[in-house]
Amino acid sequence: MAVADRKTPPRSRATPPPAMPEFLDFRLARDFRVRVARVERLPEVAIRLVLDAGSAAEPAARAGVAALTARVVQAGAGGRTAMELAEWLDHMGASVGSGVGYDSARFSLHSLSDTLEDALDYLSTVLLAPDFPEDEIARVRAERMDEVRRSADEPVELAGEALSEAIFGSHPYGRSVRGQLATLETLHRTEVDSFWRSSYRPGEAFLVAAGDVDPERFAGRLESRFEDWPLGERPGAVEAFKGPAVAAGDVILVDRPGSEQSEIRVGTVGLARGHEDEVPVLVMNAILGGLFNSRLNLNLREDKGWTYGARSGFSLRRAPGPFVARAAVDTPVTVRAFEETLAEIASMQERPPSDEELELARNALILSLPRQFETTSQVAAKEAERVGYGLPADWWETLPARVRAVEKEDVVRVATKYLDRKKLTLVAVGDATRIREDLASLGSVRDRPEP
Repeated sequence: MAVADRKTPPRSRATPPPAMPEFLDFRLARDFRVRVARVERLPEVAIRLVLDAGSAAEPAARAGVAALTARVVQAGAGGRTAMELAEWLDHMGASVGSGVGYDSARFSLHSLSDTLEDALDYLSTVLLAPDFPEDEIARVRAERMDEVRRSADEPVELAGEALSEAIFGSHPYGRSVRGQLATLETLHRTEVDSFWRSSYRPGEAFLVAAGDVDPERFAGRLESRFEDWPLGERPGAVEAFKGPAVAAGDVILVDRPGSEQSEIRVGTVGLARGHEDEVPVLVMNAILGGLFNSRLNLNLREDKGWTYGARSGFSLRRAPGPFVARAAVDTPVTVRAFEETLAEIASMQERPPSDEELELARNALILSLPRQFETTSQVAAKEAERVGYGLPADWWETLPARVRAVEKEDVVRVATKYLDRKKLTLVAVGDATRIREDLASLGSVRDRPEP
């Protein structure tokens, strides 16, 4: 019997790039786009349906209607009650989920191959024939309003909302996807139905499917169910972003009397998904605050011991989203934590990454990629993400090579371009009586008005 050699570690192998299956394109009636790939790992099918019905498509006076609509389409449709729809799903052993972001509304369906016909009947029913029962709308609306009220007591939520407002102002990115109390309480069946009719449109939707299916036969199944999808009325264009709502460099203060900690944020407008600088920015941010061993975390947590964790990140959206650096720190060190955060941001422009930092960032991004394509559902989700943001067909396959190609000068360049100190806005959520005076050393201090 052979004895394992435990003294010599196994040789490392090159990480293979993501291997996407071959997707076939179909354009159905009413310009409904479909992409399908046969993946015969298991007798299952994963579907992602993406609609141009995110919160950026909703009127400001009806903030929250996009998220509310996505929830209540499954609360009664085709003459079936919410309970009957749930029993229908349970009977076929399928699962359906929904989510809403700023850029889109997304529906996911996972079904066994044997029950796919029934699952597609369910999906077309809830999307094309929702009943929008007033009592269900009232129930979900009340849940949303409770979430908003709870968020008003959460420093993390307050900090995020205050920064978004400061950066984006009246632009849709400046308000929460879930809406506000003043707008949610005005949403009833008429408003939900109106948003569904204007935003759940076949011409602005696409569907991705992967699994144990024949692509052409699957497209035919969809055609028979979605051929009468109402065209609706094209909604108005999303307003353009006109610049920060407050002067960059200001400090926005949210008072929480008696708080023993301060939530701090440093933010600015970043870049859009698919921008030519996206990959260098991902590498740069990994070094700054995207990893546990990033400069921010090693400084504020490991060296100073002021926080359980300091992070940073870019939210990449259809239009430029925010860059945010964040931490929760003890109240007495609030200003010093801001100073250290700003110093680390400046260091990205002044001190090129070491060979070790650059290699760690590259490996973190490359080696974590394959696990995002392990299941059929993940494959469908990744393809839907690529299509939704108009990324090149080989985006995922070539991503490792593009990450590997990022050099030190690229890191310095994008840090200088996107993290200019003059364009950074600061937010502090904490006890104003203890931190206001010291915050003035960082910029003009403004109190956030009550939402």
